[in-house]
Amino acid sequence: MPRHKKYDEDDVLEKAMEAFWHHGYEATSMKTLVDCMGLNPGSIYAAFGSKKTLFEKTLTHYEDQTSAKLAELEKNRSPQDAIFAVFDHMVEDVQSKSDNCGCFLVNSILEADPKDKTIARAVKRGLDKFEGFMSRMIEKGQASGEIGKDLDPQRTARLLNGLLAGARVMSRGHGDVTILKDVAAHARKILS
Repeated sequence: MPRHKKYDEDDVLEKAMEAFWHHGYEATSMKTLVDCMGLNPGSIYAAFGSKKTLFEKTLTHYEDQTSAKLAELEKNRSPQDAIFAVFDHMVEDVQSKSDNCGCFLVNSILEADPKDKTIARAVKRGLDKFEGFMSRMIEKGQASGEIGKDLDPQRTARLLNGLLAGARVMSRGHGDVTILKDVAAHARKILS
């Protein structure tokens, strides 16, 4: 008779994601995962197969959370305000956390082996969602007159994505929000 899970998968994925986020993939040991997830090694391997598969699932978990937040912004804010909210969140995130670990997706890009196609696909999916969100918001903002029609939505979305990722890398490890505030101000200038 198969054993039933005695844990909430979202909860253990959240805990594993936090471990990978704070320590990085390579530095996150099985002991760290056991301690933070509250599962024994056998349960982790039975549920997720390997550390790499668990990491991939945490990237998907992060992507799902981010997609939900972006969908909420898209639904409840004007296009321009939705984009500004992403930049504002970045600033608030660094200001509110003493252990600024950056962005999980950006950290994963920096640490991932470029030859690891599985991780590369997971990271690209996350980046594409951000870019798609930005591009849609720019198109909607142009249609409503809130954003100038002289901007190319896709290229501007890529630029904004690059600004976000670059600012996250530059602010990682220290709480200096000056860089982030400058980047957010520049994003506002681009879209105004």
